[in-house]
Amino acid sequence: MFTYQILIIIAIIIATIFVSKRFYDDVLSVGLYCTWLIIGILVILAALFPQISINIALITGLGRGLDALYIIAILMLFYISFKLFNRIEDQKKRINELVSELAIQKQNDDENE
Repeated sequence: MFTYQILIIIAIIIATIFVSKRFYDDVLSVGLYCTWLIIGILVILAALFPQISINIALITGLGRGLDALYIIAILMLFYISFKLFNRIEDQKKRINELVSELAIQKQNDDENE
C-alpha cells in the first residue's frame, strides 16, 4: 500500500468522525450525513483500488484515472456551490419577507396607539 493511500484513508476516517459528531449533535440532517458517508466510502474504495479510477477514465475518454477523479471532484464542488447559493438566496428572500411583515406590523401598532 502506498503512502498516499494510507493518508487518504486516515483523512477520510478523521472526516467521518467529524461528520458523525456533527450528526449526533443534531447539526447535520440524516440525508447529508448519509451523503458524506457514501462519499467517504467511495473515496476509500478509489484509494484502495486505483483500477476503479482508471476504468472511469477509460469510460469517459480521459487519459489517466486521476484526471477523472479531479473532474468528478470539480463537478461535485460546482454542485455544492450551486446548492449553497440557492440556500443563501432563499434565506435572503425569507429575511426580506420577515422584515417587511415586521415593518407593516410596527406601522399598524403605531397607528393604533
